[in-house]
Amino acid sequence: MSSQVMGRSGYAAKENTFQFANNCETAECLVFREFRIACVHLRKESEVLDALQEKDIAWRFLCKLSKERPFLHDRVHEVLHLLMMSKAWMKALAEDPECKYEDLPPEMQSEIKRRAEQAMDPDAQPEAGYTPPRKASYEAFKASGTIAVVVQRCLKAKLLVDEAAEKWDEIGRGLFVAVSFTKGATEDKVAPAARFLLTAKLSRGASSDEAESVSALCARGEYQGILVLPQVSLVSELKDVDVRYSQQLGKSSAHQLYDAFVKALQSVAADSSSPPQILAGAFDGPQVMELSSAGPFMHSFTV
Repeated sequence: MSSQVMGRSGYAAKENTFQFANNCETAECLVFREFRIACVHLRKESEVLDALQEKDIAWRFLCKLSKERPFLHDRVHEVLHLLMMSKAWMKALAEDPECKYEDLPPEMQSEIKRRAEQAMDPDAQPEAGYTPPRKASYEAFKASGTIAVVVQRCLKAKLLVDEAAEKWDEIGRGLFVAVSFTKGATEDKVAPAARFLLTAKLSRGASSDEAESVSALCARGEYQGILVLPQVSLVSELKDVDVRYSQQLGKSSAHQLYDAFVKALQSVAADSSSPPQILAGAFDGPQVMELSSAGPFMHSFTV
């Protein structure tokens, strides 16, 4: 039974690439969840786990999941810990040229690579256990450069795009997104952040009270809009009674990352047959906007 579950998961990973990229809920529930449950059930049946077929498809799926969904790394860790105990699975990873160690969670890459290389050595003795690496501190995480995002659900929102002509552009039901960047932030964090905003359950449809992702709603043919604005004040610190902005990324670099963030949103959204409307304010443009919502449904994220 477990072998059949693993097989279905492998085929689903191969055949549902579009669903995986655009509907995080579907991919996680129908593919990764089954895969994870099967691995957990077989953790004490090493011979059965080793004998499962299509390991290459499973590894490619895990690499893709880790690379494109960094927000799911904690869930991926459990599966990787189990597979690392299997010489057969490590050997399959090492032999597949389409799998790249750098696509896996950064804190596990070196250990997984070491285990995979060891699996290719016929004289190497299998290791009995695995000691998870110590997680980086929040201070170290911040020092590496982050993207600060605030998201609010809206019924409609409009932006002043030409102050002299009093011209406004607007979106309907969807999300308002404010974004800022800290020192050290780099473009490699932009695409995962954009993909997360489109696939996380942050929005809501016109006829339901359930939270759903923009991608899922658009896939059903429902309208969704996203209004994006740069907001440097998201990166701030309170010292005594003063508000400091010492960790903000320089204006020129922040401008480049903001443009890259908007392009990433547009690029990921374009993969859908019914993409959301994306309205982005100019980095140096007016920040005048009006927003209507059914309640202050707001989230703050640091990527």
